[in-house]
Amino acid sequence: MNILNKTGIVLLALLGLSSQIVSSQEMPKRSMTIQELAKKVQDNNIQLKIATISVAIAEAKIEAIKTNRLPDISADVSAFYLSDVRIYDTSFKKLQTVNLPNFGNQFNLNANQLIFAGGKINKSIALSELSKTLSENQLDNTVQAVKLSATELYINLYNLQNQKKILESNKDLAIERTKNTRLFYKQNMITKNEVLRAEVLERQLQQSILQVENAILITNKNLTLFAGIEETVLIIPDVENINHSIRKQDENFYREIAYEKNPQLSASDTQIAIANKNLELTKSDRAPILAAFAGYNANRPQTSGTPADLYSNTYQAGLSLSYNIESIFKNRKKEAVDKILIDQVTLAKEAVRQQVEADVNAAYKNYHQAVEQREVSVKNKNAADENYRINELKYKNQLVTYIEIIDAANIKLQAELQMLDDQTNIILNYVKLLRITGQL
Repeated sequence: MNILNKTGIVLLALLGLSSQIVSSQEMPKRSMTIQELAKKVQDNNIQLKIATISVAIAEAKIEAIKTNRLPDISADVSAFYLSDVRIYDTSFKKLQTVNLPNFGNQFNLNANQLIFAGGKINKSIALSELSKTLSENQLDNTVQAVKLSATELYINLYNLQNQKKILESNKDLAIERTKNTRLFYKQNMITKNEVLRAEVLERQLQQSILQVENAILITNKNLTLFAGIEETVLIIPDVENINHSIRKQDENFYREIAYEKNPQLSASDTQIAIANKNLELTKSDRAPILAAFAGYNANRPQTSGTPADLYSNTYQAGLSLSYNIESIFKNRKKEAVDKILIDQVTLAKEAVRQQVEADVNAAYKNYHQAVEQREVSVKNKNAADENYRINELKYKNQLVTYIEIIDAANIKLQAELQMLDDQTNIILNYVKLLRITGQL
């Protein structure tokens, strides 16, 4: 009884799982162009929102640093109890008590304005503006990287959905072949093993379809998360309007565009500018500091001279000049560090430039390779289709064995899948070339 109950539970669980799988395969479909996907990614992607906030933070820091141009103003008020004065001799014998007003209060107002500090404030503002520019460069790079990742998922989804169509078409042919083999077997025209071969091939195609369906669901899920689209929707990529013709331009054309627009190279230029500005800021520590100051003080009671419950009021205004003598010795070491950092970021830019050049070369050559491969794969597909058609007719007339028709079917399937891969590789390598040149 327990075994039956457990078996029933397992069957119910499997039925529930299978119903979930079926419902996931029957998701509502939505056709989407690459331009529509790019708009969704631009509006909804979390990584882009984080990078955009980084730019806003950098801009806020600029405004915060600009406040250093304003004067420093402070005020303080205090109220207190003031005791009488007791006078003792050297033996601590009390001589007399001087009565004072026991309530006291003070008010102080001070202002300072920096006049000259070697341009430190202006250089700090310029440094923060360069930091904002670097954040913008990083945002541009994130936009390009996110769009590339989304496009790769999009093209992969297109490939998988077309793989499924090819496999289903070949499965239909396999079903028809299985029917024919069973008919021939009943007529004692073929042996049992040929029927078994046909059934195995049919099931193998069904397994491949199940694997592709699972890959479609996973890829679609990742793409919807990336673009902020409802996960219950199955995206149907529409690649018809993707213009990917670059044959008229040579590699140098795209290399020059990459040198000009690649966000990583732009970020390297900004990092060099930041390193130079840091050196200028360090040098400004050697300059003297000139500032203006003013203050007002009110004190009660008056305790100097004859004590009285009166306010004593004073004010002052003037200039202060200070110089950090130790900067003469210490700043040389700091400046040496800044100069080394400039050399480092300059070399880093050259490393980025070389990588960009290598990436342009790879994407350009891979694109043309995919174009040439597709020309070959189209011919192969046509030949494979014709070969299958001929072998199918021969098999129906018992002029070839079932092994030959299986070989023809496999060649046909592989030729169709290869042509699909070559077509998607053309688009994918073109998109990679756009990303490297900062045009995606």
